Amino acid sequence: MSTINVTNLSGRGGATPNLPDGANITGVATASGGFSGTLTGTGLTTGSDGSINVTSIKTVGVSTLGNVVITGAVGGGATIGAYAGVTTFYGDGASLTGVGESIAPWNYNPDVGDTGLLLGELSTSGIGITFNKKVLQGSSGTATLKIVNAGAAGTTIQSWGVSSTSYDITAFTLDALVSNIVLNQTYQIDIPEGFIVDSVGTSYAGTAYTFTATGPVGKLFAWGANANGELGLNQPEASNRSSPVQIPGIGWSQIAEGGNKVNNYGNAALKEDGTLWSWGYNYNGRLGQNEHNSLKASSPVQIPGTTWKSASNAYGATMGSRTDGTLWSWGFNYYGQLGHNNASHPSSTSSYSSPAQIGSGTDWNGAQYTFKLGRIFAGAIKTDGTLWTWGQASNGKLGQNTSTVNVSSPVQIPGTTWSLFSGGNENAGAIKTDGTLWTWGHGDNGCLGHNNGEVKVSSPVQVPGTTWRSINMANQYVTMATKTDGTLWTWGVNNYGQLGINDRTYRSSPVQVPGTNWNKITGSTTSVMATKTDGTLWAWGYGDTGQGVGGVPGLGENQRSSPTQIPGTEWLTDIGSGDKQSFAIQLDSTP
Repeated sequence: MSTINVTNLSGRGGATPNLPDGANITGVATASGGFSGTLTGTGLTTGSDGSINVTSIKTVGVSTLGNVVITGAVGGGATIGAYAGVTTFYGDGASLTGVGESIAPWNYNPDVGDTGLLLGELSTSGIGITFNKKVLQGSSGTATLKIVNAGAAGTTIQSWGVSSTSYDITAFTLDALVSNIVLNQTYQIDIPEGFIVDSVGTSYAGTAYTFTATGPVGKLFAWGANANGELGLNQPEASNRSSPVQIPGIGWSQIAEGGNKVNNYGNAALKEDGTLWSWGYNYNGRLGQNEHNSLKASSPVQIPGTTWKSASNAYGATMGSRTDGTLWSWGFNYYGQLGHNNASHPSSTSSYSSPAQIGSGTDWNGAQYTFKLGRIFAGAIKTDGTLWTWGQASNGKLGQNTSTVNVSSPVQIPGTTWSLFSGGNENAGAIKTDGTLWTWGHGDNGCLGHNNGEVKVSSPVQVPGTTWRSINMANQYVTMATKTDGTLWTWGVNNYGQLGINDRTYRSSPVQVPGTNWNKITGSTTSVMATKTDGTLWAWGYGDTGQGVGGVPGLGENQRSSPTQIPGTEWLTDIGSGDKQSFAIQLDSTP
């Protein structure tokens, strides 16, 4: 059959015509469907290897691209030949080879010079780099993570061979860290030449860069009554706050906890750098500013020193521990609760307006919850597990088997396995290393947990159970404690729902608050607050000035007998209570 030359072709009614074999078609602008056989013609030829050679490709709105050689690949797909004018390939590039651009990093994890890396972040995500093209495992070399000291990379803390990596097209990741990174430490990561190659074997030149691990910052929030600047918001005698408001500054790590908050008028907190800060009313020098006057500080003021470890405050006095094992106190001292062996009542001459060391010992435990100020007495545990109390002895709250002998210097309570201590108004409690819980003092409304009310005991008596983890005696009326299984238990007065058990009936034995993942606990005379291990914050009881869960005074909305969540998460660091204030530290990765 002779060749048929066609310049304009269409079937009857627009249908595709059937043409004889060997027809030579020219002038076709578009085509759809599949082709079979050999295609030839201007701008379209086939090679002996089955490739299709296309010239003068044009698309709508795009100028001529030039010559492209497309070679069919075994099993599907195609190989596009070298062409300098192509700048973008669509798709993930998993099957591309021969890309002319050199290997170049696009993104780093952690980033170069990073100072906002969350502590623990790399333990799960690993160290890695994302490149501009497909990358593969190289043939040799060792990647290293080093500690930077004085500006120079020093000790290698972990290394990876070429087989200790994973690849995902354009990204590679070193295996997870063996140990976590350290806060505020600078590191250098080294990737040697030859450790990574592209799909045609071209080696990556390697890199070395540093990053610093800085964890999330602690932000301190306050809410409740503010008659004397107790909230620390730089608003003296301002209106109450019924929701958390941030106190100026960052880096907060711990809130000073106290036993009796009635008429305390001030509070204190520590920062990560070891500094201690106080604010509120300077009752008998409790702000630690070397003044006994009626100074009011509505913003945090620093107490001298940078090695503070923990603190407690109550009823006009403050006590703090330092990292060297010493114990210090200042403020109100009518009954010797400061422990300086010089109290005289009713005189304020023995009060202190600056920190004064308790004795000369350097063996105080000093950790949070190992010492505490009650209303007008105090207690603390030493590193050898002994427990010591001092101050007013009324109602047997010193645990010394007497209710009449006040002491102004530490006196030991029998036993050597004490681990945690808490003091309230006229009562106290402590936990031993075996998980047993012991309480003593005045048992108003069953707050001692001995299944009776209004009973006074002057020596420690055990509360049932052996898995107690923490205790907080907020005042003379409510006691809170957690167990090692994450359960929370309360007992005592319940007129405002302080026990969190959905009623207002007092209990003289521990009763469980719903939930099994409770973390930290705190409370004042009428309200209780606690965190969970998921970072949520909960409160219940009376919020007459906006403390706790807040509410509208006088409308009944500020009394809750069951835990109610306060907005926000990351409430993991610490919580605390004032007379009618609430405090909480929230972790935030944004300074």
